[in-house]
Amino acid sequence: NLERLKSAFGFSKPRDKNAYINPSSAMKNLFSFAFIALSFAACNSSQQSDNQTKSDTTNTDTAAVAKVDSMGIFLPDLKAKFPTPETVVVADDPVFHQKKTYKAIPLQTILDTFLPAYKNLNRSETQIVFECEDGYNPSMALEKALSKKAFLAVADVDAPQGQDWINPTKEGREMKIAPFYIVYTDVPGADVSYKWPYNLVKISLSAASKELAVLFPKDDDTQVRGFELFKVNCLTCHSLNKVGGKMGPELNYPKSVTEYWKVEHIKQFVKAPSSYRNECKMPAVTHLNDKELDAIVNYLQYMAKHKI
Repeated sequence: NLERLKSAFGFSKPRDKNAYINPSSAMKNLFSFAFIALSFAACNSSQQSDNQTKSDTTNTDTAAVAKVDSMGIFLPDLKAKFPTPETVVVADDPVFHQKKTYKAIPLQTILDTFLPAYKNLNRSETQIVFECEDGYNPSMALEKALSKKAFLAVADVDAPQGQDWINPTKEGREMKIAPFYIVYTDVPGADVSYKWPYNLVKISLSAASKELAVLFPKDDDTQVRGFELFKVNCLTCHSLNKVGGKMGPELNYPKSVTEYWKVEHIKQFVKAPSSYRNECKMPAVTHLNDKELDAIVNYLQYMAKHKI
């Protein structure tokens, strides 16, 4: 391209070495050539810059979306950088079973501050996972969590001076609430579809399909109801094929609980765990009826034939 420009403005090597070049004409050509050359270089540079910008943007978007399961924040390490908390009131706290007041930060503000890439994700296809010190590992759809007024509680306003938290007692056992607790100001405490994890240390995001694909009964529609009930009521504490919580025992691998417990005993245990085990950490499940428990047990029997 440069040689063509030189030729067009009379700067290519003359075929006749004796050819005469008018100085005035040459000077005009020189200025014209310089202007065109600079314009050409600027256009080329601009195009390269645009291409680079597009490439950078694409790479950033891809990085934000591609590895959803790698997104996570360890909360204790970030406490010093937390935004200023506000005072919130929970009308019916399901852990304390009374009205409570906390110093708390909106969950969305925490994500905006420390996981801003979540804005590029499909919220309905992304799970927010709450990891607790004691192995409790509940998760729920990110879209559902952010549809309500969810907060990360950092301190109990009712705690004695010099303390951040009050630890309630359940069946003679003290429950550690620190360091953090997820609460809602517009969700009834009895709604088990929303998670209220205390003793919380980490929040992470994962693709919903990745977490649940190995547990969904793809080849038996009659087990979907049991799967849904297990996911909401059991998976937060128990794992199945190594997917789920770590607070309670794995229920399918290497042996399914249905292979060493009678069905009737499983249902009775779920209703009253402390009648089977001394100082059992598992709370009594009283909100599920017999048909729902049967659906869960049937699903567990199905999964016994679908181990990892």
